[in-house]
Amino acid sequence: MDLPNNPLINSTLGMLDGDLLTQKHLPLEQRRWSSGSSLALATIDALSISYDINKIMQAFEAWYEHGKYTVDGHIQTAGKTTKKALDDYLIKQDPFSSGGSLEDDNGSGALARMLPMVIYIYSHYGSDFVNNETAMLTLHQVAGLTHNHPRGLMGIGLYAILVGQILDGFDFENALDRAVGISYEYYSEHGLFAGFLKELDNLNTPDFSSQPQSALNGSGYIIDTLENLVWILLNTHSYQEAIQAADQVKGPSKKIVPIVGSVAALMYGRPNDINVMKRFDAAFDVKNMLFKANQSGEFVIKVHA
Repeated sequence: MDLPNNPLINSTLGMLDGDLLTQKHLPLEQRRWSSGSSLALATIDALSISYDINKIMQAFEAWYEHGKYTVDGHIQTAGKTTKKALDDYLIKQDPFSSGGSLEDDNGSGALARMLPMVIYIYSHYGSDFVNNETAMLTLHQVAGLTHNHPRGLMGIGLYAILVGQILDGFDFENALDRAVGISYEYYSEHGLFAGFLKELDNLNTPDFSSQPQSALNGSGYIIDTLENLVWILLNTHSYQEAIQAADQVKGPSKKIVPIVGSVAALMYGRPNDINVMKRFDAAFDVKNMLFKANQSGEFVIKVHA
């Protein structure tokens, strides 16, 4: 079965390709996609039925406890904030109180899994989803399952709006300009977030793309990750250029590579690296799940030329 050519499939393959690239020093059969990618696959599986926030969290638990959605069925290590949230959910069964809301809960763990959710929201609410409070509440709640600090939620919102502009057909520079403006307008009107808007100032500077890549921080902090994503996509002109630039980001976190891979695949089309398909084909249950998700109708969108 050939996977169709659409935003859900292409972005998912770009995400997995990014993960495999970070392990290029290993033989192919030893490369595995990351926990963020597994949780993105879990999100796809849950949303394929319909939107139910508990079903999403239950899919996360299936990954956490049983290794579902991984390339080989082995249990993966969860990040600190994600682990705490999943442990909390196991005890309380409350998805609305599980996510970390402390200052150090602003990593990129939620960002790494959110693109399928953005595509779902775009499909169900349209390109103007930022003006639909139900859509934005849904976006924030799904991000907040694990990472529920206002700064991180605002970062997810900017990311979602940016992806929406790309799906609307804008080139990346215009998509970014529009997304930053829309984000400032939306979050300035919501008191919970207004105090964090200054975090976006660097992205809003005219010469942002002229900074050397070495000036960016690969810390894994969500705003740093967004700045790396934006810089890379402003300064590259193909999928391969983008993902290679992402692999050069210095710092302790490699989450940027699959994140760049997923967005670059939306812009330029899926990766043509045979390695990602070989590893994907090895995970038959995951591949079958993605086929079913594609057929569910929950992620159907019309991409503008």
